[in-house]
Amino acid sequence: MPSDRLPPAFLAFLRDLAKHNDKEWFEANRARCEAELIEPAREIARTLVEGLAKPFPRITGSDKKVGGSLTRLHRDTRFGKDPRPYHSHLGLHFWHEKGKKMETPGFFLRFDPDEVLIATGMHAPEPPDLERIRKAIDADPKAWQKAAHGAAFVKAWKGLEGESLKRVPQPWPADHPYADDLKRKDFTAFARWKGADATKPGFAKRAIEQWQASEPLMAFLCKALKLPW
Repeated sequence: MPSDRLPPAFLAFLRDLAKHNDKEWFEANRARCEAELIEPAREIARTLVEGLAKPFPRITGSDKKVGGSLTRLHRDTRFGKDPRPYHSHLGLHFWHEKGKKMETPGFFLRFDPDEVLIATGMHAPEPPDLERIRKAIDADPKAWQKAAHGAAFVKAWKGLEGESLKRVPQPWPADHPYADDLKRKDFTAFARWKGADATKPGFAKRAIEQWQASEPLMAFLCKALKLPW
């Protein structure tokens, strides 16, 4: 039976990688990386895909090492000042079956040694999709109120986060009732748990329950983007 949590060795490896972030150390510990990091991540990915199937049948993911739910451990150092070759965290994406990862509404987990970041919604929609979402907010404010400002959503997620414009985009007026939401460039919400929470029994179930509290938001975004829900 797939595991519903990560082993403590998973976080221990990330902590050691943060201390020894160089290729020589990584190559010497490649087998440990596979056993303690990659394989447990693939196993929890399978557990979550299975658990998401009933409440979110349109959300998909996979345990593939490349092109699946797992994020890349190797950093792209070509355009930044940070020379470290590896991330000291590992993430999991779950996305809408009709789109590509990161380009449709979905769910995300990021595991750091000291924190689990759990996310829902849509990060940085492309301009045409951003326009569709804004138009949907304006056209159905009642549904948007429930999706992003309802009591259950705010209790679970504390509200939306992400980047925003400084001004309300045209053609909407500056005093629009949802001016702050029309300025948004991201439609995402986050919960932050202790890193050790990922190693406790029932972690996968808890994550799915957290995502279920965002169902109205996911439904709204998918409807705005003409994605089946």
